[in-house]
Amino acid sequence: MIVLPILLGAIPLYLLRWRLNVMTMGEEEAQVLGLNTRRLKLVVILCCTLMTAASVSISGMIGWVGLVIPHLARMAVGPNFKVLLPACIMLGSSYLLLVDDLARLLASMEIPLGILTALIGVPFFMYLLLNSKRGWK
Repeated sequence: MIVLPILLGAIPLYLLRWRLNVMTMGEEEAQVLGLNTRRLKLVVILCCTLMTAASVSISGMIGWVGLVIPHLARMAVGPNFKVLLPACIMLGSSYLLLVDDLARLLASMEIPLGILTALIGVPFFMYLLLNSKRGWK
């Protein structure tokens, strides 16, 4: 049941990957290069919302994945969305599979995934915040 909404959100994003690369240069530059930035932002938001709603309806709220995994993937493969989007999908699914396995194995009763993702995600996000702050000086 989840495959159709995920594909309806992922395929347009993958087809728009070069436009997303152009958008990273800034909205004004993208408009100068001929992109309709307002429409592009609307499509991206709709696709991401559809994919998020579908995955949350099946798995529930799992915090920190949407904050940590894209940053980690960008650090691993760079900013090119042609490679970054598939890397986020693979890294996010592997991360959640690992956390789910840990949740089932660490204690006699299952630990909620949100607790484990927060324990892993908060220190990593703090690391990102502290390192990005150095660049602002």
